[in-house]
Amino acid sequence: PTILKGRTQNNGQSCIATKRVIVHAAIAEAFERRFVAAMGALKVGDPMDESVDIGPLATESIRDGLAKQVRDTVERGATCVLGGKPLPGPGFFYAPTVLKDIPDGSPAADDELFGPVASLFVVDDLDAAIAVANGTRFGLGAAAWTRDDDEITAFIDRLRAGNVFVNGLVKSDPRLPFGGIKDSGYGRELGRAGIRGLCVTKTVWVD
Repeated sequence: PTILKGRTQNNGQSCIATKRVIVHAAIAEAFERRFVAAMGALKVGDPMDESVDIGPLATESIRDGLAKQVRDTVERGATCVLGGKPLPGPGFFYAPTVLKDIPDGSPAADDELFGPVASLFVVDDLDAAIAVANGTRFGLGAAAWTRDDDEITAFIDRLRAGNVFVNGLVKSDPRLPFGGIKDSGYGRELGRAGIRGLCVTKTVWVD
């Protein structure tokens, strides 16, 4: 599934990896069932083995930090429906994890989780979905799935992110400017805007 790929690219250690999955209540139960099954089927192990889906995290501190974020989120009231702990043995491995019922103010709601941990949020309508999406200090990218033209327009106009993708995962393209807002930074790389940022602009003032 596309969302699975978005969450697990580079073992979840990517600034554009899917962090929070916001699902309409009408399909939430079916989505959760399929998504949890897909996450649970991922093979964890040596990344040099082509049959492996999830490799280790980059450092011990990243793994331990992720474990603390998950633990703190669950202690605040979230439900862990899959995984939720580091894996034993050598290497900095963390089990593919799915969290739901995530409270405001918890790490899974407010922070970036760099690792194979998916955070599920269930909403009743478009306005609630946009409110959850915008309710973070980060603003690099957002991806929305819909076939409704009015909803597409609403997502484009109202999502507060430097990059908004509709019916596709957030990605960079050398032809297009790429960058964030809020705590995800300012300025742009790539595209015309990125090229201009690397140019030497000469200012001349003659009185």
